[in-house]
Amino acid sequence: MVSLFEDRAEAKKRLREKVQSLRGKLGRDSIAKSDEEIQLRLLQLPYFLTAESIFTYVSMEREPCTKEIIDTAFAMGKRVYVPRCLPGKEKIMEAVEIFSWDDLQPGTLGILEPRKEIEGAKVQVFSLMIIPCVSADRRGGRLGHGAGYYDRFLEKNAGSKLCLCYASLLSEKIPMEKQDIFMDYVLTEEEMIPCRR
Repeated sequence: MVSLFEDRAEAKKRLREKVQSLRGKLGRDSIAKSDEEIQLRLLQLPYFLTAESIFTYVSMEREPCTKEIIDTAFAMGKRVYVPRCLPGKEKIMEAVEIFSWDDLQPGTLGILEPRKEIEGAKVQVFSLMIIPCVSADRRGGRLGHGAGYYDRFLEKNAGSKLCLCYASLLSEKIPMEKQDIFMDYVLTEEEMIPCRR
């Protein structure tokens, strides 16, 4: 007999494939316009303006762009932390404080990560955590790429969790498993969604 969580895992896999197909069809102009709106909305949020420390992902192609967010955080004197994946089968990542883009180099999967010689941070509480997704829903359900890095990290680190998602890629309901972490807010180019379950 298939368990409920195995059913959910399969449902997540199917949903991930569907959303990634939709994301592949988004035009560059549309993405650029949405990125601009998302960044503008985020940079005006009290959560961002008052944050002393920010943990954020470094965006890849076709993810909501975080470059302007990181640049603004640097300019405002905020402490900026980004993820670095650690070697091993456990699929664990750590937060590393960076002070400029020069602190980054291509790492796991070609994603920009802090240089190996920069020590990981001991911080476990951040003012604001900006989290990527493949899709999200209005309850704060988040669909990642399936490796589980962020859920493992979020289980041990605290802060207001804000997920960036293009409006066209929002889902009605993400099939959440027991290890999945809900977001506190979802931000799209159209609205800020306070998540209530």
